[in-house]
Amino acid sequence: MKIKLATTAGFCFGVKRAVNLAVRATKDYPDQPIYTLGPIIHNPQVVENLEEKGIHPLDSPEDVDHGIIILRSHGVTRQELTQLNSNPAITVIDATCPFVRRAQEIVAQMKQENYQIIIVGEKHHPEVAGLISYGDPAHTLAISGPEEMPAEVIQHQEAPHKIALLAQTTQSYENFNSVAECLLPLKGETRCFNTICNATSDRQQESSAIATETDCMIIIGGFSSANTTRLYQLCKSIQPCSYHIEIPEQLQAKWFAGIQTVGVTAGASTPKWLIEKVIHKINNLS
Repeated sequence: MKIKLATTAGFCFGVKRAVNLAVRATKDYPDQPIYTLGPIIHNPQVVENLEEKGIHPLDSPEDVDHGIIILRSHGVTRQELTQLNSNPAITVIDATCPFVRRAQEIVAQMKQENYQIIIVGEKHHPEVAGLISYGDPAHTLAISGPEEMPAEVIQHQEAPHKIALLAQTTQSYENFNSVAECLLPLKGETRCFNTICNATSDRQQESSAIATETDCMIIIGGFSSANTTRLYQLCKSIQPCSYHIEIPEQLQAKWFAGIQTVGVTAGASTPKWLIEKVIHKINNLS
């Protein structure tokens, strides 16, 4: 059985940077407690590995009164950042992905210019919650797709308006563009900001191509990872024999019965060592 591994599988730039900053903190601050606000990335195996190094995730700024706090790669809300910075006993290390930080800055700027802000993404995802916090609560909303576009927005075709459209960095271009098309008939001003990370687009394109060439697809990554879930959905739409796993032990021998070629891809938070373990397990099952 032949295995075809996506060259884009595994850590993206932002995730690699965040993990490296966390590991460096253990060396720079050996005598202080080190925490992350929320899981630093959406991969439980990496989070567990960091906990073994003494880096512990917290749910809220209220959970700590001193020490080193590392902001997760998905970013935090403006209110959480303000609260952390107000405590002189806390040192903040910002591991927010630069692409996420850029999106936050755009939202803040559009708020100042009085735009209605629409974010295409998962409204309960930490990244999107953070983006919303930089806007005006009354004029900033998140929608998952064109079907959630508020009627009051698309019905104001005759009234002047100012709308700014952004995307969660791991969104697909197709979904983002479908929302943008809903705004085309509107009069007034609409500004579309492509805040989708190129690594996300490249990963989706390569995974789609591999799915068309193989008999089975294995997508590796945390079940809470938005970009991994989207990879799985994309591959599943092309290759019905697609499976999303977190760890090698979740592989099933029956998936590979009669299979000639297997495609393997992974989300942006999946470490190389975990991908290698999955490939080793697939070889043992074939």
